[in-house]
Amino acid sequence: MLIRTLALLLALLCTPMAWSQPPATPAAAPAEKPDAALATRLALRDLWVEHIFWVRNYTVANQNGKTAQAEVAAKEVVANATAIANSLQPLYGQPAADQMLKLLAGHWGAIKDYSDASVAKDAAKQKSAVEALTANAKAIAAFLAKANPYLPEDTLVALLSAHGGHHISQIDQLAKADYAGEAKTWHAMHEQILGVADTLAEALAKQFPNKF
Repeated sequence: MLIRTLALLLALLCTPMAWSQPPATPAAAPAEKPDAALATRLALRDLWVEHIFWVRNYTVANQNGKTAQAEVAAKEVVANATAIANSLQPLYGQPAADQMLKLLAGHWGAIKDYSDASVAKDAAKQKSAVEALTANAKAIAAFLAKANPYLPEDTLVALLSAHGGHHISQIDQLAKADYAGEAKTWHAMHEQILGVADTLAEALAKQFPNKF
């Protein structure tokens, strides 16, 4: 009996106690891989929201005869268009970015002409501006569809035409001091332009999976 008791005590003494061990160091969590697709989506959202923001600023200043404010807003529209165009450069090259900038310049030019014609109350120039805006939407759609097989031309025409329509509605509503109507248009425009940005980002991720 004594021998069995001594054997049991010896076994207990030789067994490491849980409380006597230093706490285990938790394994370091693996570093998360940056989500390039999400980063691109958010960057494009920011760029396109800036576009509608500065165009609206121009329209408001133009309607109120604030020349200096309108000039600053116009410069910001151009700077933003340059940033949007240059976002294509890493994937498609500088010539594509340059072509996109020309197309965006046409988009802005048509909107500006409509805004200016609205202030001048020149219906003929307004009509001409709308025609130019419509043609430009088709040109941008054709360019992007050719560059990326995941951007159907018909889908792009619909998206860009709706976007242009928001600009026209906004200008008309501000000209009539219909601020409640313009507020609704702004919300719709904002949601729609996020859809445009997301469509572009998704297509880029599909076309260049090794980069996203």
